[in-house]
Amino acid sequence: MQKIPDLGKSTVGKQDPWGKFRGLAWWQLVLSVAPIFLLPIGGAIGGAVGAAGLFTNLSLARKQFGTPVKVLAMLGVVFASYLGYLLIAGLLYNLIKG
Repeated sequence: MQKIPDLGKSTVGKQDPWGKFRGLAWWQLVLSVAPIFLLPIGGAIGGAVGAAGLFTNLSLARKQFGTPVKVLAMLGVVFASYLGYLLIAGLLYNLIKG
């Protein structure tokens, strides 16, 4: 089993803000970042849902799945993020406008 290096710390001991993104394939980066585009669309709610999707996809990208399973799982998280945002925004809209 391959040991994944600790990507959270740099050699100086400071937290590396880009450490979670290093070593990923281009398609993993694209699918990981896709949910965060809810931030400009949905403000704080979109940002919260998008950040949850981003960190979920980063976690999935590091798992030892096959590539097709990983792509489908990460696409599912992207779609679930957008659908979840639409549901939350719709519920809030109905509560406010009632």
